[in-house]
Amino acid sequence: MAKRITALCTILGVIIAAVGLYLPYRSELNEALYQKEFLTGKWSTDAEYVINSRDLGLDKSQPIVTIQLVVDEDGSIDGEIISETLCDAMPFTWHISLTSNSPSLKDFVFSRNFYIRQLVNGSIDKSPVVATLKLVDEDRKHKSITFEVVNDATGMLPKQLTVGKDLPKFEENYKFLQKYCANSTKR
Repeated sequence: MAKRITALCTILGVIIAAVGLYLPYRSELNEALYQKEFLTGKWSTDAEYVINSRDLGLDKSQPIVTIQLVVDEDGSIDGEIISETLCDAMPFTWHISLTSNSPSLKDFVFSRNFYIRQLVNGSIDKSPVVATLKLVDEDRKHKSITFEVVNDATGMLPKQLTVGKDLPKFEENYKFLQKYCANSTKR
């Protein structure tokens, strides 16, 4: 009986210590885990007019891709991804989402997954995943992120995709891709 009481007291002590450590640093931990300010925004592969494109990792040949991300209060991510090849692979609609579940402590150890889905029957959440991306690099200094393509049913994505935040040609590329995708439904 004494061993059980000792074990129970030890477990309670560890829990109280963990809570005591968490509370003063919870905003820092949540920022590190959720990355709300860093990930929310407009991302693109087009580094035209960017002098230091090599610093961003955008000096390699990539298709024009635009991504818009919004990090929700729980850390989950809702957004959209658009490119010519994705629109050609999924011509019925050009609403192609890029989502990620709310992060957990495992995301400190393992790379965070993002899921590409196409709007089907008026639902994104219940639509099948057409590709899975893994966030493998974050360069906060240069505002760029790199995804590795884990699974791509469309076969239209490069093995790696690096995007920069708030690049000068984002709006122009986004409008071009919207128009391209609108016409891809007619092909």
